Amino acid sequence: MNIRWRLTLWYTLILFLILIVFSILVYLGLSYSLFVVIDDHLQREAAQVIGELKFEREDNEEAEEHEEEGDHRAGLELAYIPEEGVLWRILDDQGRPLIDPGYFTNASFDPAVHYEDRVSFTNLLLADGTPVRVYTAPFVIEQQGRGIVQIGESYRHIQEVQGQLIFLLALSIPFVVLITSAGGWFLASNALAPIDRMTRAANQISAADLSQRLNLNLPDDEVGRLAATFDQMLARLEDSFERQKRFIADASHELRTPLTILKGDVEVALNRPRTAEAYRETLEMVNQTTDRLVDLVEELFLLARADNRQIPLAFEPVNMAELLEAELNRLKPHALRKNISLQLDLPEPLLLKADPAKLARLFLNLIENGIKYSQAGATVTVSGARQGDQISIRVADTGPGIPAEHLPHLFDRFYRVDQARTRNLSGAIENSSNSGAGLGLSIAQWLAQLHGGRIEVASSVGRGTVFTVWLPLESKL
Repeated sequence: MNIRWRLTLWYTLILFLILIVFSILVYLGLSYSLFVVIDDHLQREAAQVIGELKFEREDNEEAEEHEEEGDHRAGLELAYIPEEGVLWRILDDQGRPLIDPGYFTNASFDPAVHYEDRVSFTNLLLADGTPVRVYTAPFVIEQQGRGIVQIGESYRHIQEVQGQLIFLLALSIPFVVLITSAGGWFLASNALAPIDRMTRAANQISAADLSQRLNLNLPDDEVGRLAATFDQMLARLEDSFERQKRFIADASHELRTPLTILKGDVEVALNRPRTAEAYRETLEMVNQTTDRLVDLVEELFLLARADNRQIPLAFEPVNMAELLEAELNRLKPHALRKNISLQLDLPEPLLLKADPAKLARLFLNLIENGIKYSQAGATVTVSGARQGDQISIRVADTGPGIPAEHLPHLFDRFYRVDQARTRNLSGAIENSSNSGAGLGLSIAQWLAQLHGGRIEVASSVGRGTVFTVWLPLESKL
């Protein structure tokens, strides 16, 4: 059962229950109002009768004579006769008739009543089946006597009104339910039509082509926001798939190049017999290429673990001066080979809580990047300062700088400002000043974010580049 049918059935069921409850309330309210009208009329008649009653005084002999004859009307006068259609009688306090026109003869209840200090309403049936509403009211006339007045009136007209109401409700409720069910189906269909359109559009979208969008141009309601959210999700998926494809293509390219070089070096060495020195030179080139492959695979593995959030952090107090000095000492031989000077400028000890191994990798990448992109005789300076609850570490070089259009993409994976490469006659790779796989800065940015920080870059062509690392003193991650 589809959602349209379920919505319509639930709507119909709820409406039916509401109509039933409403009908019951209308029936009870109308009946109560009609009986209130007749009760008010009976009370007015009873008050009129009691107001016109008068006991006559009799001597003892006459009273005894009337009592022996069973005539209880003696000594009671009624100057008011109730209007036509009103049934009445007057009883003494023992329930014996004083004045009884015979309206209640053979009624469906025992006409004898006992004197009570409260009034009551009773429904009964006369001998001919007429339903009657009876009002019983005790009365006391000071210094004269007391008794009971019963006033009744047929409520057949109320039963007729009740029957007509039940007939109308029984006829109208199914009709109303039918009409409203059709309206509910129409409304449900209109409300769910955009979802059908979304479903058809989504079925046409596949992983092979995520560029399609729903573009339903719906109003800003729940369904419209759902469609907009779906389009935004498709945009994120497309971007993720594109980055994944680009990553795979770039990784394949980076792996293929050293593997091709490695295979070429081995094939050249196997083509003809060579001297031991030539074999040694070939093995050294093979070893260098293998080292590059190992480094690349490690970087790819690190990024894969980063994407899966599988990098545990071991936070502990870290002295940035000691950490940076150690990394500069590691890279000093490499810098000397390129005739590049390394300087450390920390005016005060900078202490923070972080993972020392991850921070070492971060600054190793940045300093190595400064060495790689600097010309002979240049200087790479590492400096730092504390600013509030953060510290900033600057890695500045005096290299050729980076054009402004490349800065927004500098931390993208496999992105290189200049991808040119040459190869010398011996078969070794000879990278240009900006060679590399293009993963170092991406890894550095990710490591900074892992500590709750960030990396900013500023560069000017011909004047060098400055990378500024911002790290919190207390990581909140």
